[in-house]
Amino acid sequence: MELTFEKALANIQKNYLQSSRDWPVMPTGFDKLNQHIGLPIHPNTKKPTHMYGYQQTYFDAVMAYHKVLLNKSRKIGASETGLRIFLYNIFIGKYADRNILIVAGNKQQIADTFVQRIYNIVRDGVYDINNEKWSYKEIIVDRRHDHIEWTNGCHIWSMPANDSVRGFENVAGILMSEVSFIDLLDDSKVYNAVKPNLANIDDADLILESTPNGRRGFFYDLAMDAKQGKNEYKYLEQPYTVSLGKLISQQFIDTERANPRIDFEQEYMCKFTTSLSAAFKEETIKYGEETMEFNEY
Repeated sequence: MELTFEKALANIQKNYLQSSRDWPVMPTGFDKLNQHIGLPIHPNTKKPTHMYGYQQTYFDAVMAYHKVLLNKSRKIGASETGLRIFLYNIFIGKYADRNILIVAGNKQQIADTFVQRIYNIVRDGVYDINNEKWSYKEIIVDRRHDHIEWTNGCHIWSMPANDSVRGFENVAGILMSEVSFIDLLDDSKVYNAVKPNLANIDDADLILESTPNGRRGFFYDLAMDAKQGKNEYKYLEQPYTVSLGKLISQQFIDTERANPRIDFEQEYMCKFTTSLSAAFKEETIKYGEETMEFNEY
């Protein structure tokens, strides 16, 4: 499978480069490409970190299955990894001349932070396979609060999670972040509006990622079916243990576990509980780091 995957990537890049505008040729391989666009900065050491094993697993699932549901712990860098998976596909050419949608939060300004995060990853420039530097002005045509247009014809759009996310054509990828926290009694309206945007591209990518938030909502329903192989999604479960000693320290976990106000099983162990005491309000934690340096986890 690995050989087939590498051949597929080579064919995508070869075919794209023969017909595209000027664009950097990048190495294949998730960690290799991230070295060329800028590795994530560890929040504690402030040093660049290579992609961890569980992040590679996330990447491999998207490349192989395209439709992925990630049930994850908080603070393991899942959203950052999802954005970098999309950047990978932009740079190798899969998303050239396509639209990409990022659906996050209940307000536009929350969704827009994801566009800012993508820009911050590449704002200092990237290096192609020959280690020649390309400035962001050479790879980005236009940037607004909710949109980035790339010189290879890819467009990234950000929008809040509501049922108006419809009507896009030529969509090759959608990332829905923290979908358990959509502020609607019937959040299936959002899912039913978003998913048909992918109807015209068979290998389009759809990532649903979230920390659990009770036994309710479309994320819970899809997760239960995916675990039993009853729908199209590849189910991934990544509790805090996958990142222990990497992005999460034992001291932090011990403190969180001892806090009676925190539903530890739900927030860090990927368990769908019936508790309504999820750690903090969404607006103060889930999307509360709008001013951070977004190439950090």
